Amino acid sequence: MNVVAIVGKPNVGKSTLFNALIGRRDAVVHSTPNLTRDRHYERLEILDKKFLLIDTGGIQEGSKGYSFRELVEQQSDIAINEAGIILFLVDNRNGLTGDDFYIANKIRNRKDDVILVVNKCDQYETTIDPEIYKLGFENIVQISSEHRLNISTLKELLYSKYRESKKEEFTDDGLKISIVGKPNTGKSTIVNSILNQKRMIVSNIPGTTRDAIDSFFNYEGKNYILIDTAGIRRASKIKEPTEYYTILRSKLSMERADVVCVVMDINELVTNQDKKILSESISLLKPTIVVFNKTDLITGIEKTKVYREVSDRLDYESYLPKLFISATEKKHVFKMLETSTQLRKNFPLKFKNTLLNKILFEQIIPLYKHPLLKTKKRPRFYSLKQRSSEPLIFSLSTDQPENIDNNYKRYIINKLREVLNLPPIPFEIELRRK
Repeated sequence: MNVVAIVGKPNVGKSTLFNALIGRRDAVVHSTPNLTRDRHYERLEILDKKFLLIDTGGIQEGSKGYSFRELVEQQSDIAINEAGIILFLVDNRNGLTGDDFYIANKIRNRKDDVILVVNKCDQYETTIDPEIYKLGFENIVQISSEHRLNISTLKELLYSKYRESKKEEFTDDGLKISIVGKPNTGKSTIVNSILNQKRMIVSNIPGTTRDAIDSFFNYEGKNYILIDTAGIRRASKIKEPTEYYTILRSKLSMERADVVCVVMDINELVTNQDKKILSESISLLKPTIVVFNKTDLITGIEKTKVYREVSDRLDYESYLPKLFISATEKKHVFKMLETSTQLRKNFPLKFKNTLLNKILFEQIIPLYKHPLLKTKKRPRFYSLKQRSSEPLIFSLSTDQPENIDNNYKRYIINKLREVLNLPPIPFEIELRRK
C-alpha cells in the first residue's frame, strides 16, 4: 500500500484536501491555524490502486523551543519519512511565506516524490502566483479543495505515481509474520524467545517500512521474517502525539504481512481493544492467528475454564486458529510458525462459478431466506462468483445491495465456509448491483 502524506504550513487547507480526496468529512476543518495537531490517516482507493492518506499538522519555521510546534513538526517528519508520495500544499490566494520555503528545503531531497499542490485556485483560469515556481518542484497541480475543483486531476497524478510493492532485498525470501496486539501482551518476549534458540540462524535486515527492523531467520529448513510491532492502544489512551505514528507502523506491518498473529494477555481474557485489533487484521483479509500469551500465570485447575471462556468471547471470530502459549517459558511459541506455514499452504484458493451458484441456490437461499424488507419484498440474488483468490473475495450479484441485512450476509459467509470446507481464514463477499 502506497503511503501519501499531505504537508504544508498552517491553514493552507490540508484537512479540507484530505476530506476531498477520501470523499467524506473525517478530518475536522476550521479556519483556525494549527487545528490539526495529530495525524489523521485513512485508506484511499483510486480505481484498482490502494493508498494510505495521512493528514498532518502545519509546519512552521523556527519550531525549536516551542514544545507544541516542535511536536507537530516531529509528527510531520515521521509522516514524510513513511510516505512514498508527498503532497506539498501551498496557498495561491495569500501568497508564500518563509514557512513554505522552510518546508520546501525539508523535502527537497525527496523531489521526485513530491507533488506541489497549489490550493485556493477557485476558478479554472486562475493563474499561479509566480513566486510558487521558486519552490523548485516540477510536478504542479492547481486545485480548490474547498470547491472540489481539479481533485480528479490530482487523483490521476497520484495514480500515475503509484509504485508496486517490492520484495525485501535479501538473499532468501521468507514467510512474513506480523506480531501485533495492545501494549504489555508479551509481543517482544515472543519474538525473543523464538530468536534465542540455537538451532536458528538469525540476522537483522531492514524492512520495507522505514526505520523498522525485521528479524529474518531459518527454522527447520524454512525461512521466516518476524515483524515485531509496538502496542496498539485505544485512542483515548494515547498521550504522546508521535505515538499515533507508532500505531500507524503497526497497522502497516499488518498490510505487508503474509500472516498476522494477534497476541492477547490471557489473564485479561478478551478486551474490546483486543477485538478491535483482531477486526483490523480480518478487514485486511489476512490469515490470522489468535495467540493467548502468559498461560504460565494460570494454575492447572483454572486453565480449562479460562481457555473455554476466552474462546467463547471471540464470537464471530471463533473460526480462527487459537494458540495458548507462554513466551517466558518458551512453551508452544514455535506453533506460531508451524500454524502460519499451514495457513499459507492453502493459497491460492480457486472455485468454479458453477459450483458457487449451485451452492447459493440449492444450499444457502432455500435453507434460510432473506428477511422481508419494509416494502414487504425480499432482495433477489442472481449469481455468486469468485473475484479474487488471494485474498479470497467473492462477488454476490443482487438487485438491492444496499438493503442486504448484515446478519444474512454473515449467514452466507458461514455457510460458504461450511459447504466449501474452507480453511480458517478471513474472506469477504462483495455485494454488487446486477
